[in-house]
Amino acid sequence: MSRDSATRELLRSRIEAVGFDVLEFDHGRDVLQSETSEWAAVCLDLELEDMGGMDVLRHLRARDALLPIVVLAADQDINAAVQAVRLGAHDYVTKPLEGQRVIQSLREAAEYRRESWRLRQPEQAGEEEKLMGCLIGQSAPMRALVRQLRRVLKAEVPVCIFGETGTGKELVARAIHEQGARARGPLVAVNCAAFAESLLESELFGHDRGAFTGAFSTHKGCFEQAQGGTLFLDEVGEMSASTQVRLLRTLQERTIRRVGGTTEIRVDVRIIAATHRNLLAEVKAGRFREDLYYRLAVYPLQVPPLRERASDIPQFISHFLRKSGGGDRSRPSRVSHEVLAALLRYRWPGNVRELENVLQRAALSCDGAQIELAHLPAELRALVLPDIPKGFPSAREVAAEPLLEEDAVVPLRELERREILKALTVTNGSVTKAARLLGLGRATLYRRLGELHLSAALDERSGGYPQQVGESRRQEGRPARNE
Repeated sequence: MSRDSATRELLRSRIEAVGFDVLEFDHGRDVLQSETSEWAAVCLDLELEDMGGMDVLRHLRARDALLPIVVLAADQDINAAVQAVRLGAHDYVTKPLEGQRVIQSLREAAEYRRESWRLRQPEQAGEEEKLMGCLIGQSAPMRALVRQLRRVLKAEVPVCIFGETGTGKELVARAIHEQGARARGPLVAVNCAAFAESLLESELFGHDRGAFTGAFSTHKGCFEQAQGGTLFLDEVGEMSASTQVRLLRTLQERTIRRVGGTTEIRVDVRIIAATHRNLLAEVKAGRFREDLYYRLAVYPLQVPPLRERASDIPQFISHFLRKSGGGDRSRPSRVSHEVLAALLRYRWPGNVRELENVLQRAALSCDGAQIELAHLPAELRALVLPDIPKGFPSAREVAAEPLLEEDAVVPLRELERREILKALTVTNGSVTKAARLLGLGRATLYRRLGELHLSAALDERSGGYPQQVGESRRQEGRPARNE
């Protein structure tokens, strides 16, 4: 990456010539907004337009400590290059560049990256395969998420999963539980947004008999049900202030007290929380306790929205069609190329859940083996269909157009268009009569209709629908021929 286009072009040509695929950037912020997990190496110019190259280096190192970075520095700025190496750069090359020197450095950096991947692969390959069996997708954001999941599988730290509605946060929680140390214990899930405040406390902590009207027996809450396993608190951001206080005390003391009870009950559960809200913003707004936030989000995970991993959509299509078909060969098992194109272009505000609903609805509408464009909702079909051209304006619409100011200069073509349409309205679509009113010959009017793209005149007597000029001729008893 460099602000000098000539330097970038020179580097690209030389690097591609030895077999590397090259991504080219001229701004540091563009690099920091990109997924770098699959990159073999970075060639970074310390002189960038929008931010310092040293700052970009520090950001990249903070994100991926094993990503090798080769910095480019001016010959007179050798001290900066040395400082970059101290900050973690793999190597530096001075300008003006020596092509062979750059290539050699990048080759060594790429080999270092491959060796790093190889050393980590044996102990993690099996886990990745199992996780991907639950979490569908091979895109870079999903692989990055799986790498984060591996770090918390065996640990007991609380995890908070962030992500938009429909991204599959519960599947991530299930993957952590099933692949983690508590896999043999129960996984209990509760949606905090589905209960009123009083009912949620009873659902979480349980209640004793007679605690309130209708409490005819003792009820074990989710904490007790999840003993030795995992408790998944979905939409934890919807929890009331009083319930947040009780939850915080439980996390601190590892004990609960049922609603209406007096006995402290020790609990041994792992907490996984999830929310579609920005909890830090909720903390600043005073709607969520800061101390509870830091208790829950010891290790935060961000589930990417579907629009950021569109390359996973073909896998989702296969999965959901198999799921909806249930082994019935008469059900659709594939989609057409146009359908796939529409699904890839759509932004999916409802994420994976919306995609599943669309495919289920399309499968129910389809009688064959392949889902076609006609089976999709109109808003998805519109993404791949050509635009329908607007119809010609009616003469009445033209007549109703606001008058121009006195000093406005109107193109003669526009004045002519309006007068022709007005004449056709007055004469009920008769080209002969309209030509007479305009002081033109019929052949001249036909020619002007074509030149002004008014080849369809309106027959006001038929309700304002387009009528081809040739039909006007036939109504007048004349053959529709060119003049």
